[in-house]
Amino acid sequence: MFFSTMKPLVGLLPCLLATGAAWAHELPDNRATLVLRDGTHLSMTMFVDYTQVLHRTLAPKKKRQEFLMLYAAMVPQQFEEALARAQSKFEAAMNLAVPSGGQVRLAHWTWPAALTVQQSLREQLMQAMVAEPGHQHVFVSEIRAEAHLQQEASAIRVQFPPEFGKVMVVSYRPKQVWVEAKPGDIQF
Repeated sequence: MFFSTMKPLVGLLPCLLATGAAWAHELPDNRATLVLRDGTHLSMTMFVDYTQVLHRTLAPKKKRQEFLMLYAAMVPQQFEEALARAQSKFEAAMNLAVPSGGQVRLAHWTWPAALTVQQSLREQLMQAMVAEPGHQHVFVSEIRAEAHLQQEASAIRVQFPPEFGKVMVVSYRPKQVWVEAKPGDIQF
């Protein structure tokens, strides 16, 4: 059964290994950046180990390699449907609020394309088959969303979906200044 499942993927091995992958070699932990502009426009950019997050969501009882084999070999339409269900779950579980208790709904979500995600699963599966035991690369995916607050805020309460685990959050409120053609001082 294993070999019949892997047959379509075996021909891809040389191509996948030759192309490399988009693995992060910086901070591999899940992280998010929250930027508040003009007091009411919040933008969020997350970089997550999407494979791990999807594994925890779609097949938490399967081992990592079993999860990779199952979803890497899945028919694209079926994979897109599973991915859409997971993303809807993440969006619903993302909880933001201002300290006064008002909820903040994120909108305009931008998720990695299903084809890109499935390709990364295939690459990770091939890497797992040829790499040293215990040595796995992390494929980091970028997720974006934004919100418009009802009123200006200086703080926000955030809770990520449980599947994201621990998330390193960086938040800031940018300062903007015009600089003429002559030298100008920028304050940090």
